[in-house]
Amino acid sequence: MSIFLLKSILALFFLLTAFVAVLTMLSLMGKTERKLSANLLRKLHKSAGIVFAILLLIISYFCMKYWVMVGDQISTRAIFHSVLALGLLIVFLLKISIVQFFKQFLRIVPTLGLIVFCLAFVVFGTSAGYYLLRTLCTTQEQGEAAEPAPVYLVGDAKKGASLFASKCSTCHIPDSDERKMGPGLKGLFKKEVLPHTGRPSTEANVRQQLTRPVLAMPSFASLQEQDITDLITYLKTL
Repeated sequence: MSIFLLKSILALFFLLTAFVAVLTMLSLMGKTERKLSANLLRKLHKSAGIVFAILLLIISYFCMKYWVMVGDQISTRAIFHSVLALGLLIVFLLKISIVQFFKQFLRIVPTLGLIVFCLAFVVFGTSAGYYLLRTLCTTQEQGEAAEPAPVYLVGDAKKGASLFASKCSTCHIPDSDERKMGPGLKGLFKKEVLPHTGRPSTEANVRQQLTRPVLAMPSFASLQEQDITDLITYLKTL
């Protein structure tokens, strides 16, 4: 199981706990007749909050690990997601601090709770939701990418190896099938399908994945055609 799939599954439970927390809060505040007792609703709200906090810490760890490995190649969407996640963490800690230590401000706690829920939903959508949607779209479109117009360039495997070391080695192991952040690339062009997308192992599909990646992978569309050709020439030697 890839780190992205594991993180997305955890994020689903993260969103579920946020939903339970806000639902119990609204039930306590807005309903005079309840199917569950107020005491039980408070316990459910507290339990959901604890699980929410634990999942938030675990998911944050995976995000920081990915960011450290990818470095300055992180996408704009991932940066936006990280800023929102930081805002979520700050508002959540503020809410907990008021409940525990600054009870004179308890009147704003419900508002902070609603903000936490909204931020949790948006944070989920910009990461796990995006990943799951792209995964679904990829499985529905497993066909081979259209062959691009012929590009008469001669690749240099040595230059491709150097490019791989600087751009790809943080996520992929070239001489093994073992997964790092992404799949190992040993024998990439000898396989029937690409390990990340499930598409046929052709140069066209590899080029497409480099410039218009699906699933969780940064785009290298800024690379020159010669650089991509050198990189693919190197990948063919693995």
